[in-house]
Amino acid sequence: MKKKLTAALLALSLLCVSALADFTDVSSDSWYYEAVSWAEESGIMNGVSESTFEPNGQLTRAMVVTMLYRLDGEPSLPESDWGYPYSDVPSESWFAESVYWARLSGVAEGVSATEFNPNGSITREQLVTMLWRYAGKPAGGGGLSFSDAGAVSSWAYDAAAWAAESGVISGRDGNIFDPHGKATRAECAAMLMRFAALMPEEPEYVPNLDIIPKNTYDSSLFELNDGRLTYGSGSLCGIDVSSHQGEIDWAAVAADGIDFAIIRAGYRGYSEGEIYLDPYFEANITGALENGLAVGVYFFSQALNVDEALEEARFTLSAIRGYDVTGPVIFDWERIEYDSGRTADASGVTVTDCAIAFNEAVEAAGYQPMCYGSPTTSNADIYLDRLLEYPFWLAHYTKDTAITSFPYHYDMWQYTSSGSVDGIEGRVDLNVAIDSVFGL
Repeated sequence: MKKKLTAALLALSLLCVSALADFTDVSSDSWYYEAVSWAEESGIMNGVSESTFEPNGQLTRAMVVTMLYRLDGEPSLPESDWGYPYSDVPSESWFAESVYWARLSGVAEGVSATEFNPNGSITREQLVTMLWRYAGKPAGGGGLSFSDAGAVSSWAYDAAAWAAESGVISGRDGNIFDPHGKATRAECAAMLMRFAALMPEEPEYVPNLDIIPKNTYDSSLFELNDGRLTYGSGSLCGIDVSSHQGEIDWAAVAADGIDFAIIRAGYRGYSEGEIYLDPYFEANITGALENGLAVGVYFFSQALNVDEALEEARFTLSAIRGYDVTGPVIFDWERIEYDSGRTADASGVTVTDCAIAFNEAVEAAGYQPMCYGSPTTSNADIYLDRLLEYPFWLAHYTKDTAITSFPYHYDMWQYTSSGSVDGIEGRVDLNVAIDSVFGL
């Protein structure tokens, strides 16, 4: 998810700041003077006191995500969820909102499912990895020339290569990267200043979060029985399937209490962009309908423009012609960031344009359109404020099927990919439809 700075902040990042608060431990001839000046003037970093910056002081995880949150313009987030799901991040703590932002944006996760370790120190390779994720995981141009390149962790290598090539980070004395060394406050200021100078001046689109309907579901009405979620008395239990599930015994599925099935009609290839019918589509839709399940369909999109999205819609509508599809026809766009992935650099504006085009074609054909997304892709890859007229299918796998903290309204929730249903070998996605999208 590529982030962008405001014009005012970018201007600061490009200036050689000449004025600095009276930090007694930052001399004008120090290598980090300009970076510390920029960090203080831009409001990204403060001194540890009115008179000291502590340039060689170490950073904590909470400090770093707070700096990046400020760099992102401190977008508003629902206060009730700030600390979720970390037991060591109280909602009233000074870093709770930053931690929540970092988790939602994909910049930083916890050290476990329930702990963030906000006071833990941060290494140089961890810091560049956060910056790399914030920048949208750009590709690096090659290997590392540092003498200790072999010490860089495999999970951090791409980030380190990008940071070195782009000039975000430089080596320590002796041409070492020192990946496991603790990052200092001065080093962080320098990395952030260099990083800010790389980013585009204006955001291509800023979603209006205030107009997106909020999640008003009563968490006490969710019940989990034998791995299945229900909501009150009117919800429906469903699965979504594709060729990954292989041959399915649909009579057994229906007998196991499944109300609906969302079936993959087709998909576009990750690299070449060819469209394919799901090999099991006809068997799945026929079996589901013959056994009394309500049916919706989805297309796994890799569209890069409106014309491709319309091509996908026409393909899907052709595939379902003649079948009693009473459920939604869903646009499922997912970013593929492999080297050969054609969607790796697509913008959120483009993706949302594709979603609108697909949905308009589906609606014109007399079906119920719908969009699919997750907490990290919503308002990043797909802008919900431009899709208000369409139902939303949320994908959010929570620990122990805890109730999702997603702040916006959703009509159907895909809550696990590890479900078990009679008639299907192996795991299957489970869903609960709360607001009816099946025309029943």
